[in-house]
Amino acid sequence: MKKTILLGIFTLLFAVSSNIKADMSLSGYAEFFAGSADQETALGTTNHGLDKAGLDNGTYTRIVADYSSTLDNGIDVNGTMAVSTRDCSGDKTDNCNVTDMNFVTFSGGFGALSFGERFAAGAAMLSRLTASGPSAEPDGGNIGAFYTGGSGNYGRVNEVNYADNAMKVFYSSNVFSGFSFAASYASNTRNTGLASTRGGQPTSAATDSGFGNFNDLISVFGKYAMDIDGIGLELVYGQQMGNAGRIGATDYNDLDETAYSALVTYGNLAVDYRKNDQGNSGRPKNDGSGNDEGTSVCATYTMGNLGLGACSLDSTFTTSSNTTNTSETTTFSAQYDLGGGISVAATYFDVEQEQNSVVDTDVDGIMTMLMVGF
Repeated sequence: MKKTILLGIFTLLFAVSSNIKADMSLSGYAEFFAGSADQETALGTTNHGLDKAGLDNGTYTRIVADYSSTLDNGIDVNGTMAVSTRDCSGDKTDNCNVTDMNFVTFSGGFGALSFGERFAAGAAMLSRLTASGPSAEPDGGNIGAFYTGGSGNYGRVNEVNYADNAMKVFYSSNVFSGFSFAASYASNTRNTGLASTRGGQPTSAATDSGFGNFNDLISVFGKYAMDIDGIGLELVYGQQMGNAGRIGATDYNDLDETAYSALVTYGNLAVDYRKNDQGNSGRPKNDGSGNDEGTSVCATYTMGNLGLGACSLDSTFTTSSNTTNTSETTTFSAQYDLGGGISVAATYFDVEQEQNSVVDTDVDGIMTMLMVGF
């Protein structure tokens, strides 16, 4: 029945859009990095000899094509196709999940209905100053090029399927008296566009990470936004559900996750809090592991061309041996727009990871970046 409904929706949209002539614009983005870190502990040892200082070409360099049109019945049609300049069949395969996009959106008085390779409802609704602040760190993860992280599961600091472009159906409502909601459905979150990932359920799972690619993942989020005497407030709450399955002789827990955020703005100042809790989702059934949750607290402030930001991320995970793994990341960032689409930024970072109170990672460093938009 579910597949029949989806097929009917696609047929209807193709029928009303057979005569689209779209206007298109082309843009792009490039990023370049240099960094250095003082890593006291790596992989649980202080005598490691690791040093990742140097240059890096980043993750998100891309070319973007946007197109738009209007159907005879007044429905607006907008689409995006973004292509990474990295080799998506080589060592940069994982970048393609985040950078490559290909989706079309139909919008009107009914809201917006979107199909294709795009992010899920949580990415559209939750406040995430970890990504939208100066240098887009720590969410961008480019600081990871300049240190060696631990080998354990330390919990997630974003909701499941965040920043993943698996094929989706996405709907977002219009705003009614400050209220809005969004929902998305992904039949196979393992599908990254590569032929080898189209099969659906994974055939293996690492002991520390568990079952990570859920099928039939449904995300539903609601938002309320208001303004009182220049003070803005946004509250978002949502849930995600998805099917796990069996790998070999092991059954895994289905996804049951809660995520919420609060954003307060006043003038050029913004402060947000975000939390995700997936419990024992994706873990082997009855093995005792879980309590997988993460929180972030961030603040940003802009003054003309200058932007400042600070973030603190914390995550935890309980192993099947009833020990606790933790991760703490702190960043301070500054970004200056030089004009002409060119910006420079710097981020100081401090990362600490522990397994059962034993230090895996202890590092602080600085990363600089040049961003070019065209």
